[in-house]
Amino acid sequence: MLDRVQLKQEAKAILRGAAVSPWLFALLYLLITKGMDYLDTFTSGTMAEYLRVYYPQLPVPDLLARSADIPPAVSTFISVAVMLLGVVLHAGFALYHLGIRRGRPMPYSTLFSGVAVAGRVIWLAVVEASLILLWSLLFIVPGIVAAYRYRFALYNLLEDPSLRVWDAIALSKEQTYGFKTDLFLLDLSFLGWAVLSVFTFGVLSVWLTPYMEQTGVGYYLAVRRIKGMERVPEQTDPPAGFR
Repeated sequence: MLDRVQLKQEAKAILRGAAVSPWLFALLYLLITKGMDYLDTFTSGTMAEYLRVYYPQLPVPDLLARSADIPPAVSTFISVAVMLLGVVLHAGFALYHLGIRRGRPMPYSTLFSGVAVAGRVIWLAVVEASLILLWSLLFIVPGIVAAYRYRFALYNLLEDPSLRVWDAIALSKEQTYGFKTDLFLLDLSFLGWAVLSVFTFGVLSVWLTPYMEQTGVGYYLAVRRIKGMERVPEQTDPPAGFR
């Protein structure tokens, strides 16, 4: 199994040496995604309903109360749009970390580069979610195993945009074979930081999010080398679909 301590040390060194600050990049990513989440919560009326149920003694602000007047079709459209945009932005965030791993100066605009292949990135997310859901119907554990089985599919697609979605998934299954438990333990090693982030009202996430993503990228590339799967090209320039 891979040395988690070494992977984390490498990730920290790469983050410190990035031409474009990974923490400012993460701040931009988190501000946009959290802002979209709050918009979704507002338009769906969830926030107002939460206050009415759990804090009935408090008056619901007029702005939140008016969210109940938003037509269901509009709130549903916004919810779907927020979800799809979140998928595309996450692809841009992952692309940034793949790039700085190889010493490339990835600009802030990289966050929006997933738009270039939004169709395939979104289709990948739909297929993954469907497969994980189907496995979860058997029991919780198979669903968790499935999530780790498809863990590298997005990286594969971003590394080689010419890949079909199912090929990216199949490749991920090969890559994670024998490493799923180790990947789970890697995620578990960040649990303390995640808990601490809650107590800082999410402020620590600006540091933790790029740290976890870059460590994950390092793990992905290390597994590829171990398994001799270098047929997925290590780009020296951004993939054509993301320029």
